[in-house]
Amino acid sequence: MLQKSIFEFFKKNELGFWKSFLLGFLISATGSAMIGALHLIAIQINIEQGLQAALLFSSGCAFMEAIFVRYIVPFTDWLSKKKNAIRIMEIVLLILFVALSIACFYGAMSVPKNIEGGIIPSFAIPTFFLGMGIRIIYPSMIPFWLAWNTVLITRKIKFQIMPFVVASGVATVVMHALYIFTGLLLIEFLKDKGQWMLGLIGVLFLVTALFQVKRMYKS
Repeated sequence: MLQKSIFEFFKKNELGFWKSFLLGFLISATGSAMIGALHLIAIQINIEQGLQAALLFSSGCAFMEAIFVRYIVPFTDWLSKKKNAIRIMEIVLLILFVALSIACFYGAMSVPKNIEGGIIPSFAIPTFFLGMGIRIIYPSMIPFWLAWNTVLITRKIKFQIMPFVVASGVATVVMHALYIFTGLLLIEFLKDKGQWMLGLIGVLFLVTALFQVKRMYKS
């Protein structure tokens, strides 16, 4: 499991600058690597408005994600100091994984089979601000970072906040850029596979939830 490998590498309680940066990058990359609406929007902008506009959109998404991470980390850290908070956070983590799994399965049943059409209409606003706005309302950010930060706290992994936050934004831009550069090939590959991909991601979240149940039972 990816989580187990990460915990083995970052088993030292107090992480320095570069390990904190790498931790934030790896966690953010695991979320940004999964194909979603944001990637498809970036690909569409690249096709319609060019590479610079698409990268600005992704940078706007990354900027808002970094701001969110900056404040969700101390919030969950504060929450962990409350009585019985660790057990409560573990239950919340389980609920989040199950909810993400259900969301993916629901999306697999409702997503259009053909994704060649545009995801969003053209907006007459800078794509950087468009990315910021869409990232705020995009639902995956909150459960993803709540889940991961809860895991880090329950595992007692302490890191430096600023390199962690910066790395989360950098990873978002890097992963979006990979999709942008391979956009046309990706659209062709996913033309009839959108349901299959979401279903696979849902299975991965469900397996992770089962591992969380096992861990809670043993603790």
